[in-house]
Amino acid sequence: MIIPITVHVPEHRVEDFYIRFGEFLADVPDPDAPTQLPSGIVPSWVVTDQAQTIAATLWKEISGPGQSVLRYMARAIDGETKHFLPDEIADGIRHPKGKAGVAGLLGGVGKAIRRAGLPVYTTPRGNSWHYIWDWDGERYCMTPEVAQLLRREAQPGGSAG
Repeated sequence: MIIPITVHVPEHRVEDFYIRFGEFLADVPDPDAPTQLPSGIVPSWVVTDQAQTIAATLWKEISGPGQSVLRYMARAIDGETKHFLPDEIADGIRHPKGKAGVAGLLGGVGKAIRRAGLPVYTTPRGNSWHYIWDWDGERYCMTPEVAQLLRREAQPGGSAG
């Protein structure tokens, strides 16, 4: 059911109002917001037709050691979001500096995300985040949608191969 609503709009903003109202009615996603899926929050580009191309661009920007962290996480995920303790990842990739080394590598991946020109979103707490993986203060996690894209890039030849 649709109900009539009267809204007062400044004259100079009428065109903008109709554009945004049309997007609202069409349920067009906000390109400046991440996408909420049943598995968790993902970058909006993950659910687009260009997702694999964008993942390939990102993968090329990430250092080999950074790729090893994402590869480890992505390969461990099958069908649902998985959480990882930092020590688990460090052991899995045999990083000599343990969880501090993993944090450093993921910091480098964060820089690669920016170099690749991927969006960084404002979280509900007002921080900036990319949602390739998430961190709750104790554990890292990754959704299966992101993991699937990264697994393809981690294969020899990447998505083109």
